[in-house]
Amino acid sequence: MIRWLLQTLLLGCAFLLGTWVRLPAACATGFGLVAAALILPALAPQSARAAVESAALAVLWIGSVAIWVSMGRADIVWDNYYAVPAGLMAAAVWLTARRAGGGIWQARWNAGVMAWLLAGAFMWLGAGYFQNQWGDFCGGLLAVLAGLTLCRCWFRWGAAGAQTIHTLILLLVGLPVLDLALRPQSRIAVRPETCRLYYSYDAAKGDPESFGRWELYYAAQFDHLGNDVFMRDPEHQYPFRLRPGSHTTMIRCPISINSLGFRGPEIAPAKNGVYRIVALGESTTFGMTIGPEDKSWPEALEQIIRQRLKTRRPVQVINAGVPAYSIYDNLRRLPREILPLHPDMIISYHGANGFHTLESSVLPPVGSVPPVYKERPVKLAAEAEHRWRMRLFERRARRRRLAAGPPSRRPLETQYAAAYRQLIQCARTNGIRLALANFSMAVNQASDPRVIDFYQGGGPREAYGFMPANNIHSLIVSQLAAENPDICLVDTHPHLDGEHEKFIDVIHLTGEGDRQLAENMFAGIRQTLEHDLAAP
Repeated sequence: MIRWLLQTLLLGCAFLLGTWVRLPAACATGFGLVAAALILPALAPQSARAAVESAALAVLWIGSVAIWVSMGRADIVWDNYYAVPAGLMAAAVWLTARRAGGGIWQARWNAGVMAWLLAGAFMWLGAGYFQNQWGDFCGGLLAVLAGLTLCRCWFRWGAAGAQTIHTLILLLVGLPVLDLALRPQSRIAVRPETCRLYYSYDAAKGDPESFGRWELYYAAQFDHLGNDVFMRDPEHQYPFRLRPGSHTTMIRCPISINSLGFRGPEIAPAKNGVYRIVALGESTTFGMTIGPEDKSWPEALEQIIRQRLKTRRPVQVINAGVPAYSIYDNLRRLPREILPLHPDMIISYHGANGFHTLESSVLPPVGSVPPVYKERPVKLAAEAEHRWRMRLFERRARRRRLAAGPPSRRPLETQYAAAYRQLIQCARTNGIRLALANFSMAVNQASDPRVIDFYQGGGPREAYGFMPANNIHSLIVSQLAAENPDICLVDTHPHLDGEHEKFIDVIHLTGEGDRQLAENMFAGIRQTLEHDLAAP
């Protein structure tokens, strides 16, 4: 009688826990089948005991599988909450196994007990893994190991079965131990003096977790930069403005905004014979510099021009790049902020912030964004999981590209091309030299897939979407330069595009990257500069 009451209590508690979280209706049906399977053997006469035991076991497995399948389809398995009702079900089945006639029937009931125990243990383990909870993961791991050990002792196994269980136990024990031995670097705190360990594929040794931590740290530093030098635009035309006369640091690099709202030293209103170049662009022109010796590419370009050309007429390069601005924002700035400087040349280095205007008109549909690397208690397993998810994504993306129809527009008919035409017309109308530069990124179509995957997994930038957009952007720039012979075309790709060690993420440059970009800019405008500076 006590067993009956205890078994009823266990079943009732398990069903109640499932009801509280609104398990699918199929789970309720499964609970009913399991309860019937546990009651039938006790009600059966002795003469029909074997037949009833066989039927009850079949019902038990049908009901159990119904519960597990319905929970899996509802995507609610990986929560340690469900390990509790699974344990209650195992206890209820065990009470029936105790009443079994012994021998083969008790062994078969014990198999049901073990199935529910392992189901609960794996739910616990899975919850700790997918929720990245180290304590829950360790608890679930111990529960699974205990279940497998008990399973090894309860049942007779052949050589193959015993070897399988031993291998699984060794794998569950050895994988976390090996992971802890191989991942000391990923546990190092990201600090200014250690940031170089993280921001490139080679430095991080292809470690998406470390790069992800670097991205979070870098984003926090960008927020710090914004708090110090950004201000709300009173006219609500721009995302924000640079606060004149402000100062801050980006990690360890000092950043100053002059009284006119440009990064760099003060600018005299009158040129006084200076050849003035305005570098117009985004955060990649503003310079997301992080080291005390790092310089933005406009600053490095000015230094190169003075050292290489040694002209009598001084040359000044003004950094007019603003983070988060696109070419459309910079076009609005021209009349009030750029043209009053009376520049002799404007260098346009635009790219990623306008790529969204290409996606809907020229590029094939990309569908859902690529999967992002997720930290797990076992890093080796997390990397294997991410690679598997990336393969599935690439397979789906390949099918979408094959099924995609032709683009609705040609590159030169896009909004991006129209914006460049406005810039060309403005420069021509005001007698200003114009240099159009293509855009460089850490990865391109020729990059190692592992490197592309690394940058996609660690940060918010969509490398897989940016690469085709950058190809289209380069095509637009080159074709517009071909149509307008008075425009300088600057190819920034040599020794930069796809060389990920010169980037701190997919698009922003290291100090070395800024220096290389300045070299490429100088190579593209050198002939024009020599002509202009030689004129009387």
